[in-house]
Amino acid sequence: MNKTILLVTFLLVKSIYLPLNKRKSKYYWKIKFDDSIPFIPIFIIPYLGYFIFIISTIILLWNTKYINNFFITYIISYILSGLFWYFVPNGVKRPVIVKKDIFSRLTRIIFKYDNDTNGFPSAHIFATLICSYFLYFAFPENLLVNLSVTFLISISTVFVKQHYVLDILGGIIFFWLSIMLSGFFLII
Repeated sequence: MNKTILLVTFLLVKSIYLPLNKRKSKYYWKIKFDDSIPFIPIFIIPYLGYFIFIISTIILLWNTKYINNFFITYIISYILSGLFWYFVPNGVKRPVIVKKDIFSRLTRIIFKYDNDTNGFPSAHIFATLICSYFLYFAFPENLLVNLSVTFLISISTVFVKQHYVLDILGGIIFFWLSIMLSGFFLII
């Protein structure tokens, strides 16, 4: 399959997040442990670094044999999660941020434009894991850097109060489901 067609499909499927993000959440799956996780504003940097990680992954994988598999897996993950978000609209109740530092202000901007929806599964988690998975196969010598970035992005989701702990678990489950289902389409 042509990687340019897959890139366009990837962008189209990824865009389903936008209309689903405008819907009202019906379910909030906060557990007691979520209350013990502090808001740490500086983690907005790795949280936003997620977007750079995805773009970097595409650039790094573009001329490898893994790019088509990456796109297929990512597309499957967004179709699955989009269906879940549509039929089970859920979100995260956000705290009021009173701190005035640059990172807190940046988090408030994110809260303003990214509604409290589409919490479970966390797209940050499943997308980051998909990137990490294929980067490992293409560049195994960079495993430590890859895992460090993946870890920071993952924990940032709860430290900036964009997700609950269960959303992370959902992201991991949807990552594995996408990997398994993509096996039917993989081109290696």
